[in-house]
Amino acid sequence: MSSKVIGVMLLLGPILLVGPWMLLGVDTSGMSPSEKLNALIAESNKAQLSSILNVFGAMAMFTGLYLLTRSLKSDHPVSNTCAEIGGLFLLLCVPLWVVLMGSDITALEAAEEFGTDVGASILAASTLFQMVGILMVVGILLLGIALTQLRKYKGIIGALFVVAAGLAFVDMVAHPPEFIATLGWMGMFLTTLVTGVLTTLEKKTSA
Repeated sequence: MSSKVIGVMLLLGPILLVGPWMLLGVDTSGMSPSEKLNALIAESNKAQLSSILNVFGAMAMFTGLYLLTRSLKSDHPVSNTCAEIGGLFLLLCVPLWVVLMGSDITALEAAEEFGTDVGASILAASTLFQMVGILMVVGILLLGIALTQLRKYKGIIGALFVVAAGLAFVDMVAHPPEFIATLGWMGMFLTTLVTGVLTTLEKKTSA
């Protein structure tokens, strides 16, 4: 596949995931499912628009990362193994993240049609899909190792992916200072964005 197509996906993905969250997202951190539903209902238009953009962002970002792993085929056995396994994990992220990002819309529609109890139940059930973060972190970590092994982009992008994914993993298993979590999660999105720029500028990439 054309490197420009992969690059555009890697550009649009983080923008559509992080941008709406920063500009349109409804702050529901620390809320119970029923409290979250009430907050979403109060700002339903913003919540629905943000969720729709997030869904497209998740599809673009993880599909782009998967296609990037497929473009890393080489004679290096470690790189190939990391790229193949990481690519599989990133591909699995697509449907899981779509369900997670789209759960707000589903809950709002169910609450309007069947009542708030049903909507809150959907939000409660959607928390199970938050474990998709593990697939994302491990997939990006393996992608970073593959990029580093191949010295692609002089190994800098791969190293950034490894560091960011490592910090995000620490955030998932421990309770580090908030800036550690921010560096990890935002670092993965920002590195993906930079990778999109660099990939777009490449003349040709086969996938």
